[in-house]
Amino acid sequence: MDHEHRMAAAKRNDPELAARVVRNIAQIEADFFHSAGPLSERLMREAVAAITGVTKEPWQIVEVDDTVRIVSPDWKMTKGVGTGDMWLELVELSADPDGYEHSWLAAALKAAPTQLCMAVMFRRGLQELAEALIEDDKAVTALRKAGFVRDDAELVLFVPIDIAVETMAAGFEQNDLSKVLLPVSKAATQAMAAKPELDKLLAQLREAAKRK
Repeated sequence: MDHEHRMAAAKRNDPELAARVVRNIAQIEADFFHSAGPLSERLMREAVAAITGVTKEPWQIVEVDDTVRIVSPDWKMTKGVGTGDMWLELVELSADPDGYEHSWLAAALKAAPTQLCMAVMFRRGLQELAEALIEDDKAVTALRKAGFVRDDAELVLFVPIDIAVETMAAGFEQNDLSKVLLPVSKAATQAMAAKPELDKLLAQLREAAKRK
């Protein structure tokens, strides 16, 4: 059992924590459902709008559930249907050892072992090959210089999104999230600007798929 698992186990068996939760359960439940519901829904709706606003042709926007994908026409599959061989997506990247789901609000504020980011995603048939390529330091050097971060556990490349808690709180107080979500549109712009490097990554991936 590693340190994170030991800490999680200790919290689950903390009598003082249990008592505090019980005494405040009404407020905790009300706050949780508000954060996971209306607040997260508005956050993601406006985040999608912010990304759409900075996405210009030939890039294309594909809305999926609560989030959005940015697709390049030359990343689409030559055969079959689907988003493409590769795309950029606004996602939650979780490192929670217990596999808990978190609200979009918690992800945006890194209020749990999770974070909101613009990630490079691949279709299922290419995922295993993509992970092997991403693990190769040489293959991702240019993308890391372009601002992408590699998650070594999940083997995902992403541009992080950083939003301060007080900035988010002020945005909701003022009923205006336009400034709050500037890091989201900035991350999308930065990811799209790295297209030449992303094209090279996909070219290597497609060549590897042909040899398989």
